[in-house]
Amino acid sequence: MISQTSEYALRASVYLAARPPEQPASAHEIAGATQVPVGYLQKVLRVMVRRGILTAHRGTGGGFALAKPASAISVLDVLRAAGASVQRIEKCPLGIEGHATLCPLHGMLDEQMARTERIFATTSLADLVISKGNVHTFCDQDDRPPTAVSVQITAPKPPKGNSHS
Repeated sequence: MISQTSEYALRASVYLAARPPEQPASAHEIAGATQVPVGYLQKVLRVMVRRGILTAHRGTGGGFALAKPASAISVLDVLRAAGASVQRIEKCPLGIEGHATLCPLHGMLDEQMARTERIFATTSLADLVISKGNVHTFCDQDDRPPTAVSVQITAPKPPKGNSHS
């Protein structure tokens, strides 16, 4: 639901939300703290500056900072700036003619998408900062790379001797 680019934008924004506004952070510092590859993060940060979420300060002591107070920037603002959106279901995704309204299943799914969008819109970056100077960066906190889990699902085999062909 959230692209890698959007996740990286959110990680960086939350990291910056935990810092004093007068202390910009370099791309290298943000990358190290959030476990995001610095080259990719630099591209994301430039987009966030162009979209008005961040400011960039050149020179000694420069870096990136939030363009507004963390309480004035929502998760949805960050996601949209990174090019993401919450996809709503407006018509039958199966393309069935005669389905002018959403079936019960698609209606329930759309309600949940609307709820997700509302939560993103009403949750500020300040809400995501646990306490001053202690931020959840959406990644493992030690020196190990984030862990990944792989799940493989296979259909059960029919019992021997049962042939449906």
